[in-house]
Amino acid sequence: MTEQLDTIHRPSFPITMDCGGLEVQGFSIGGLATYMMVPEWRICFDIGECPVEAIRFPNIFLTHSHGDHARGLLRHFSLRRMLNMPPAQYHVPDFLVQPLQNLAQAWCDLEGHRNRPEYIPDFIPIGKHDTVELNRQLRVTSFPVDHRVRSLGFTVKEIRKKLKPEYFGVIGHELGALKRQGIEIETETAHPRLTFIGDSTIRTLEKEPHCLDSEVLVIETTFILPEDLEMAKPKGHLHLFELMEFLAADPDACRFQHLVLKHFSMKYTRSQIVALVRRNTPEFLQDRVQLMI
Repeated sequence: MTEQLDTIHRPSFPITMDCGGLEVQGFSIGGLATYMMVPEWRICFDIGECPVEAIRFPNIFLTHSHGDHARGLLRHFSLRRMLNMPPAQYHVPDFLVQPLQNLAQAWCDLEGHRNRPEYIPDFIPIGKHDTVELNRQLRVTSFPVDHRVRSLGFTVKEIRKKLKPEYFGVIGHELGALKRQGIEIETETAHPRLTFIGDSTIRTLEKEPHCLDSEVLVIETTFILPEDLEMAKPKGHLHLFELMEFLAADPDACRFQHLVLKHFSMKYTRSQIVALVRRNTPEFLQDRVQLMI
């Protein structure tokens, strides 16, 4: 009975994690559902389920088209419309815009809303090296992810501005006058706060090493048992052993402070996951790992 209870998953009940003061809420079990919400930023990454908590988030970023990552999107749109909330911004890979429009149209027809364009979400295309300005402080950049189908990953960057040294001591109204003249009086840096990768192989980290620079790195480890190592790559997924071997090869490159592991296969129990992750995580990463289970 204990083992049976251990395998029960509730995708409509997100768990909450504290990543260095940044709260993230989500759920991720492979084949069942994956989504992750960041309340402070009003962002949801993937939406394989649409819990009540997700309805209030006006920015959805979709990594790829698999149902356990995408099937809650139309539900999110429908619930916001029903509650008279403004339409959300659905940022989706550019190659998915037409298929998603086709899906939304088919669903409209099924619900009796034929020829009602207001029932079709406005999907915003995002390419593999695009930038979305959420506000003056936050910027989301995309990058290609290696998976069985085309996919994107996302990095949220915090924009920090600093007065140029030559303008130190200049009083406020004079600085304002300089800005109105079009003079750049500040330097800008983009600090990577969080990187979210949906489903992926280890090739993503090999090709996109910047992922390790974010304060928080969210990545999958679908498979964890030794006998499952060979099935990971053909299925377009990561094995725990692969990830930890890759990270251990260059500890200095692991600049993230929090490593959130997710998308574990449904065949594993919670106790298996906790034990195997603890046993196979290098010592220098032990305090940085959190599990979305």
